[in-house]
Amino acid sequence: MKRREFITSSTALGAAGIAGGAGSILTSCTPKETKPQYVPLESDIPVYIPVTGDKAIDGKEVRVGIIGCGSRGSGATENLLSAGDNIKIVAMADIFPDRLEWLRKTIGDKWKQEVSDSKIFYGFDAYQKLADLNDLDMVLIATPSIFHAIHTKYAIEKGKHVFCEKAAGIDPTSCRTFLAAIKQAQAKGLCIQTGAQRHHQRSYVESYRRVREGMIGRITGGVVKWNQGAMTTRKRQPGWTDMEYMLRDFFSWNWLCGDHVIDQLVHNLDVFTWFSHLKPISVVGMGSQLQRRTGDIFDNFALDIVYPGGVRVNAQARQIEGCANDIGETIIGTKGIWKSYDMSIRDFDGNVIWQYDHEAEKTQFKQRNAYVLEHMDLINHIRSGEPMTWEAEILVTSSLTGAMGRESAYTGAEVKWDEYIVSNQSLMPENLTMGNIPNFEQIYVPPKMGRLAPELT
Repeated sequence: MKRREFITSSTALGAAGIAGGAGSILTSCTPKETKPQYVPLESDIPVYIPVTGDKAIDGKEVRVGIIGCGSRGSGATENLLSAGDNIKIVAMADIFPDRLEWLRKTIGDKWKQEVSDSKIFYGFDAYQKLADLNDLDMVLIATPSIFHAIHTKYAIEKGKHVFCEKAAGIDPTSCRTFLAAIKQAQAKGLCIQTGAQRHHQRSYVESYRRVREGMIGRITGGVVKWNQGAMTTRKRQPGWTDMEYMLRDFFSWNWLCGDHVIDQLVHNLDVFTWFSHLKPISVVGMGSQLQRRTGDIFDNFALDIVYPGGVRVNAQARQIEGCANDIGETIIGTKGIWKSYDMSIRDFDGNVIWQYDHEAEKTQFKQRNAYVLEHMDLINHIRSGEPMTWEAEILVTSSLTGAMGRESAYTGAEVKWDEYIVSNQSLMPENLTMGNIPNFEQIYVPPKMGRLAPELT
C-alpha cells in the first residue's frame, strides 16, 4: 500500500490542527528576538494539537458501555469519569463475572452510578450484546489486544463512538480490521480514540509541536526504549482450564497480547511514528526468553528499524529483574536532539534550545493526567460533533511496526512492511472455548530464532 492509501488525513483533522496550533504554551527557550527561524517539516499529514483544559466541555449526557473490566478497564473507566460532567456508565461486558462485579461496585461506591442487571453481559460474545444496545453513545474497550480490532469494528458498525486501548492490532489481519473500522468511522462521522496517552501529555504535545516546526531539523533517527523489571503474572489456580488461565494472565501469551514489544514498546514506537510522520520499510530484530517463568513470550527484544530517507531507529524492550531500567524516547535531527527524559531540545554541543516548563503547567492547569486528558479530548469531539480518527491511524502503523519486530525476533528474518502488511497472519485461534486445549504445553512454548549450529567436525 502507498502511504496515502494506508494513513489518510481528513479535512476535520486539518481544521483541528490549525485551530489547536494557534498558540504556544508552556515553553522555555531563547528570547524571541534572538530565536532562529525554523523550517517546518513537510508532510501530507496535518499537525494536530489537542486543546484541553481542566475538564471536557459541557453538553449532552454521554452514555457509555465498558467492554473489558480488568485492571486497565477499571483504570480507563475512572479516567473517563474524571474527564468531565454528565458521563454515565450504563452497560458492562466481560468474560469473567468477578472482574466485572468488582468494577461495578467501584462505579457504584465512588461515582454513585448503578448499572442494571439487564445491561450486564458475560462471555466471548458479550461485546456484541453490549454494542447492540440502542441507548449507548460510546463504548470503552479494554480487552486483551487480540480482540481490540473486532470489538472496535463491531461497535462502529452499530454507530457507537469508541475509546480503545492500545494496541490497534497484533498482526496484519487485526490491524487491517482496525483500519477498516477507521474508514467506517470516517464515513459515519464517528470518533475513535486510542489509549496512546502520550498524544495528550502536555509536555509531549509541546515537544511534538517544536519538532514539526523544524527545531531539530530533518529527522535522521532515534532510540526508543521500554526496559523494566519483570511483569506481574497470575499463578494458575485449581479448576482453571487452559483457556481461562491464559485469559486471566493474558500479558504472558503471544496470541492475546502480541508480546510486550507491542503491549509496552508500542507507546515508544508510537511517539516516533507520531513525531516523524513515517512508516517503516523493514525491521531486523532479536530476542529471547531468559528469565521469564510463565507464558510463551520473550522477556527481551532489540530492533533495528529502517525508515525512508536512511532514517534508523534502535528500539529496545525488556522485562527482567536486576537490570538497568530505561523508558523513554530520543529523536535525532540534522540540527539537534529531542529527549523525552527532560523534555528538551539541545544542539550537538548540549546547549538547550528549548525545554518544557513543568512548573508553568502546574500553575496553569489542575488536570495534568494524560490518561484523563485523552478522554477529555474524545468527549469534546463527541459533544461538538467533530469526528476524530487520526490518532487511531497513527496507532495502526505503530502496532504493525511492533508486530514486525516481534516476527523478526521470533524468526531471525528481516521483515518488510510491504510484504507483512498484506500477509494473512492471524494469531486468533480458530475456536474460542473456555475449555482445555489438546497438547497445550507442547503448543504454547517460546520460539527460538534461527537454527542450531552444525555439529563439530
